[in-house]
Amino acid sequence: MTLPLQNPVSPLGLHFFSRLIQTRRRFRELANWQPVTGTLAPGQPKVSVMLITYNHERFIAQALDSVLSQKRDFDIEINVMDDASTDRTQDIVREYAARHPDIIHCYFNSTNVGHVATQLNTIRGFSTLRGQYFALLEGDDYWTDPEKLSRQVAFLESHPDFVACAHYTRKVFDDGSRPPEHFLPFKAFGRQEANSHDLITMAAVYHLSSVVYRNVFGLNPPLCLADPASCEVTIHMVYGQFGKFYCFKEYWSAYRVHGQGVFSRESQESHWLFHLKGFRRFPWYLGPRTWPSFAIAVRGFSRYILVARARGVVSELAPSTYVIALLHFIPAASAALLFKIGRIVKRPFQGNHPFKGVAMELYSGLIGLMPDSMIHAYLAWENRYPAVQHRRRKLKSVFNPNPPTNPTK
Repeated sequence: MTLPLQNPVSPLGLHFFSRLIQTRRRFRELANWQPVTGTLAPGQPKVSVMLITYNHERFIAQALDSVLSQKRDFDIEINVMDDASTDRTQDIVREYAARHPDIIHCYFNSTNVGHVATQLNTIRGFSTLRGQYFALLEGDDYWTDPEKLSRQVAFLESHPDFVACAHYTRKVFDDGSRPPEHFLPFKAFGRQEANSHDLITMAAVYHLSSVVYRNVFGLNPPLCLADPASCEVTIHMVYGQFGKFYCFKEYWSAYRVHGQGVFSRESQESHWLFHLKGFRRFPWYLGPRTWPSFAIAVRGFSRYILVARARGVVSELAPSTYVIALLHFIPAASAALLFKIGRIVKRPFQGNHPFKGVAMELYSGLIGLMPDSMIHAYLAWENRYPAVQHRRRKLKSVFNPNPPTNPTK
């Protein structure tokens, strides 16, 4: 392998179907993929770090220092993917590259190619990752623990059934207006392991700066990662097809909030619509076996948008956003229920209770269709009549005689 690799070209002008065909072909090629073991090729780093930058003059030095300060007994490379910055970002990176020529490689665009966020710059970076493992870091974020990489690599080396390893991330405010706070993953998830279903339904969400991945695709990434709706959530969906994610409950990275950030400038509603676009496209990229998970994901996410005002998440919801969310919710909720009915056909009897599976699947499916206001109204009514509550709990105990020991799961 030569150092550095040729500056890759962004896949401009591709239509959705072109990306879909290449992605499905790439997944078929890796149908029997197994984690790579054994010695590295001559000159191959153990870990590749993709540093994604655009106008990060004030922050890029801290990001680079946080990677260079990692304590390790393996080789790394830092591939800086700059999307034609107009400030001094490229000059600063060149200064660092001159001091660390064997580690830092510069891949600078002559013209800006970023999509909604940084997809077309990021896909260039994926085709430069030569390591067995890789990590992603945006130029305005940074790592906070010098043993981050070594701990995560050690975990993946000893756990071949995991495709990625993450950790907690703190949100820091560049203007000092608020103290640092927990950002991701969602504390409500609670578990340290996440499977494909958890990643697709966004029950488990990890910040980009926190994850070390196995290099499943080598230098030939699937073009779904160049989709305008691609982001860290969809990247995790893609890699989740090849194994589980693990999360350390320790803070080893920081997500910086500032006025020039790509997503910091966008409104909450634009974030929601961006994710809905990803939910529409990535079921086609990942294939039919993921569709039940996507139906549940869209049902839950669109319902969250519909009740956002009632919950106080936003003071007002634009009519267009409400309509778009409703148009997603109705077919997704219907599809989720149909997938449940499909499972019923396969297992109509369970244990000593005929049609137990039918009753529980229909019950959970119908509950999923109910808006929160109806559920709250029912619970308030039930509390007024203890006999009704008693009968419901007795019926639940019959259908579910062995409840989970951990009530939070």
